[in-house]
Amino acid sequence: MNIKEIQALLLKYQNRQCSDEEIAKIHYWYDHLNEDSMASLSGAERENMEGRILDHLIAGIREDKKQETVLVRSWWQRTVPYLSAAAVIIAVCSYVFFGKTISDPVTKSEQIMVQVPVDQLLTRHNNSSSTQKIVLEDGSAVTLTPGSKIIYPKKFPKEKREVQLLGDAFFEITKNPDKPFFVYSGKLVTRVLGTSFRIKTNPKGQALEVEVVTGKVSVFENDESFIDNAVDHQSNGVVLTPNQRVTYFPESRHLMTGLVVAPVKASVAVDESRLVFNNIAMGRIVEALHKTYGIEIVFANDRLAECTFTGDITDLPLYEKLDLVCGSVGADYEIKGTRILINGRGCE
Repeated sequence: MNIKEIQALLLKYQNRQCSDEEIAKIHYWYDHLNEDSMASLSGAERENMEGRILDHLIAGIREDKKQETVLVRSWWQRTVPYLSAAAVIIAVCSYVFFGKTISDPVTKSEQIMVQVPVDQLLTRHNNSSSTQKIVLEDGSAVTLTPGSKIIYPKKFPKEKREVQLLGDAFFEITKNPDKPFFVYSGKLVTRVLGTSFRIKTNPKGQALEVEVVTGKVSVFENDESFIDNAVDHQSNGVVLTPNQRVTYFPESRHLMTGLVVAPVKASVAVDESRLVFNNIAMGRIVEALHKTYGIEIVFANDRLAECTFTGDITDLPLYEKLDLVCGSVGADYEIKGTRILINGRGCE
C-alpha cells in the first residue's frame, strides 16, 4: 500500500467504517509501532514529533484509566488507544512523505537564494488539493497552487523584498518604489515594484512562464544558478507589461515572449468603461482596445484604420472583440510576439 492508501485507511478507521480485517491490520500496526517511521527526521524534528506522539499516547492512557473499573467494554472503548495511534500515524506519515507544514523553518540543506539568515526564513508547502493564499509581512499576497512551495522572510530587510518559489503561484505585490520585490524561481528572477503576475512551471521540458496581469515586471536569468557561469556572459532578460508573458527554456537558455491566452483588462479604472461604437473608425477602436488591455495593436494596411464599425463589444473577451470587429470589414488578425497585427485590404 502506498502512503495515500494508508492515510485513507486510517481516516476510515477513525470514522468507524473499517471491516474486521482492516481493524485487525491497524491494531497490528499499532502494536508494532517503532522509531522507523521517524528515521528520516533531524534531531530537532524528531524531538518535536516525539512530543506530539507522547501527547497522543498520554491522552489514550488517560482514557483507558477512566474505563479500568468497567469489566465489559464496548468496541468504541476498546479502540480509543488505537484511534490515538491512528492520528499519530497520520501525523507522522504526512510530515515525512508530504513535506513541512505551514510556517516551518527552512532547513540548512536547501539551496536558498533569498539573502536573509536561514533562521529568519519560513517555508509554506501547499499539500492540499486547492489553492492557498499567503499574506506576507509587507501586505503582498501570494496564492500557491497545489504542490507548490514558497520560502520567504519573517520580516523583509530595508533594501529589498525577496522570496523563492518552487512551482506555480499568483502574486499581488504591494507597491513600494524604495524596496523592489524579487521572486527566484528556478533559473529565473522576476523583479517588480508593485504589480500582479503569475509564475508557472510547464511540466513539458520544465519551461518557466511568467504572465503579467497589471503593472510592469522585468524577468532575467539568475546567474548564480549556473555553475559554469562565464565572466563575459550576459544574462538574458525581458520587460513585460500587462497581458504579456515570457516562456524560458532552461536547456537552450532561450526567452520567448508572447501574449497570454486570455487577456484581461489592464487596470481597475477601465473595468467599468463601455466599448459601444456607432459608425466609428477602426483607428479609434484600436486605440480604445489598447487603453483597455495595454496590448499594442497595429494595422498591416493603413487603409484599415478608415474602416468603420457599429456595435457593443463591452462584455466580450478581447479575441472575440477582434473577431467581430475585423470580420465586419473583411479583415483578420494574428498575434506577432507581444503585438496583434490586423490584416486586410482596408476601406476607400
